[in-house]
Amino acid sequence: MKRRIKYFDRFPLVLLPIVATAILAFKMSFAMKATIDAALAQDWTLFWNQAIWMLTFVGLLFPTNILTAYAKTAFFKYAVSRMKTDYVEAVFHKNIDEFQKDNNAAYVSAVTNDFAIIESDFLEPIVAVSEGVIQFATAIVIFSLISPIILLVGIGMMVVNGFIGALIERPVKKHNEERSKLFAGYNSFVKEVLSAFGIIKNNGLEDRVRTNFREKSTSVQEKRFVIDRLMSFVYVGQTATTNFVVTGLFLLVARLSMAGAVAFSGVVVVVSNIDRLIGPIFTVSEAIPRIRSVKAIFKRIDDSLQSRNTHPETLPLERFDRSIEFRDVSISYDDNVVLKDVNLTFEKGRKYLVIGPSGGGKSTFLRLLRKYFDPTAGTIEIDGAPLKDVRKQDYYARIANIEQQVFLFEDTLRNNLTLFKEYDETEIADAIAKAGLGEFVKSNPEGLDYMIYDNGKNVSGGEKSRIAIARGLLNKADLIMLDEAFASLDRDRARAIETTLLDLVGVTVINVSHVVIDENKPRYDGVVVVKNRSAKFVS
Repeated sequence: MKRRIKYFDRFPLVLLPIVATAILAFKMSFAMKATIDAALAQDWTLFWNQAIWMLTFVGLLFPTNILTAYAKTAFFKYAVSRMKTDYVEAVFHKNIDEFQKDNNAAYVSAVTNDFAIIESDFLEPIVAVSEGVIQFATAIVIFSLISPIILLVGIGMMVVNGFIGALIERPVKKHNEERSKLFAGYNSFVKEVLSAFGIIKNNGLEDRVRTNFREKSTSVQEKRFVIDRLMSFVYVGQTATTNFVVTGLFLLVARLSMAGAVAFSGVVVVVSNIDRLIGPIFTVSEAIPRIRSVKAIFKRIDDSLQSRNTHPETLPLERFDRSIEFRDVSISYDDNVVLKDVNLTFEKGRKYLVIGPSGGGKSTFLRLLRKYFDPTAGTIEIDGAPLKDVRKQDYYARIANIEQQVFLFEDTLRNNLTLFKEYDETEIADAIAKAGLGEFVKSNPEGLDYMIYDNGKNVSGGEKSRIAIARGLLNKADLIMLDEAFASLDRDRARAIETTLLDLVGVTVINVSHVVIDENKPRYDGVVVVKNRSAKFVS
């Protein structure tokens, strides 16, 4: 969001019809003046000639106004869509561990509330200011040609209204920033309530939730009310100033007309164009505080995209050939040491079981292997290269993760298995058979076109796990990492799938699990026990 100018590359397409409208308005004003002068002089030939030109300009204003409205709408759609797309793309450049630590509601709030504010309080006012400046410039040229004194009055109006807008800018900016933070908390609360729906119903917590919801909703609406109230003060102040100036301007024009300094036709032109002078001043002085107040929103969006780990990743990884080694690896969270001086080697094509008590550090150990974060001391190397220097996208292309908590897209079973990649039918059928999904596929008339809804609400926990395992098998990764992948499966199915994984040739398997199947345990090339800040092979 820092390079905001790139979102204005289509802005000239908005300015073109606005400029065309201003030129036509200028031409029409002086055609009107000439028409009136001809009528007063009773020169009917000149009158009809100028009247035709005036009507022509009026007719041309209709399509240019339509084009202006269309260009504005198209620009807002383009700019906001591109901002949101760039934001989501930037979110996916964040480190996985950092993203998981953040409150996801902050990202939801940015995409929904913050970008809505950017459109209404940044993009729309910028277009309005640009249009206002062009209209004001047109009025200035028209009025200066009729009477330079009117020009001085217009400049005075601009200064007064600009001063009023400057007074209100800082408090509006402050309240917009606070409202953005409130919305993030509000979205987080709504997400939490919906996720805990069953607990709330079963434990009679509806009254408490209702009270909390009312408080948070009221806080958000109250902040909107404060901002609207501040803008109302601006509106009232500018309206009062405008009314006084307009009245004075009419009296001035009348006086100049009586003195013969301005012809009657000039008076008509001034009256017909008064909105072009006053309206833009009002618009600009109201828009500037709104535009500047959004600076806090942009800062919050930029801050949400900042990665704390900025270590440059420069090494490519085309394949995994030899081993992954832990060399004196330690990891700690503040003062809490989770792992200390770990030295392990995982060789290509071998199978490893990682066990240990809950809270002993298995998840942290697996996160290090998955390159979610770097160790605080020591190094992890893949084929002799520091893993922290290897590009994430290259490393992730070589590995497959099979989780206990499986996310399913609201899409077909096929797309949930392939993750929208191209595989031939034989490969898909083989993965389905090995993962034990065959009966599930056959039980649905749609087969692989069976539609999965709302993160798999119409799929059992065991079937979710099998889908995740089939994904890993399809991926044909060099390294498969399992995180409690058998927890939702019955023992026979878990044993069958584990056997399939152990039979894979040339693929390294690292299975972090508290489910230990005794028949398969001897088939592992190594068993790692993670506990008491250490991770060691045991015989």
